[in-house]
Amino acid sequence: MAKVLIVVLALVAYGSAQQRQIGQAGLNLLKQSEGFVPNFYNDQIGLKTIGYGHACQWQGCDGINPPITEAQGTQILEKDLVQFEDCVNQAAPGLNQNQYDACVDFAFNMGCGAFQSSDILSNIKAGNMEGAADAFAKYNVAGGQVIEGLTVRRQNEKNLFLS
Repeated sequence: MAKVLIVVLALVAYGSAQQRQIGQAGLNLLKQSEGFVPNFYNDQIGLKTIGYGHACQWQGCDGINPPITEAQGTQILEKDLVQFEDCVNQAAPGLNQNQYDACVDFAFNMGCGAFQSSDILSNIKAGNMEGAADAFAKYNVAGGQVIEGLTVRRQNEKNLFLS
């Protein structure tokens, strides 16, 4: 009987442990950085996109009938974020909420692979949080060009990471 109780308690504890999700500060940063567009458009690298940076090539756009509302855009964004939240949860456990949110924003923008191979994550794993914060600035280039919007976004991520 005691063994059964221990197993049941372990399963309950395991089942109730939830993966961290992006907080309001991170969601606000992401929405501000991406901007909201109710209709399909081509992003800076030519991908068909809608809402808050929902790239059809990666997440699909079946069933999306523009124009969409901001509420619909938020729902789509929250579904899209799960894979990036999982990426950061697995790669960098133990971050505080603001550090986590900044990393999820970065991963959403650059991709999970880019986050996993970034100097940001290398510094986090080394316990160098100042180095991790400074490393955000390195990722402001697209198509070989420094992009002002990425420079601003990386600074905002750094600021959130350090707050």
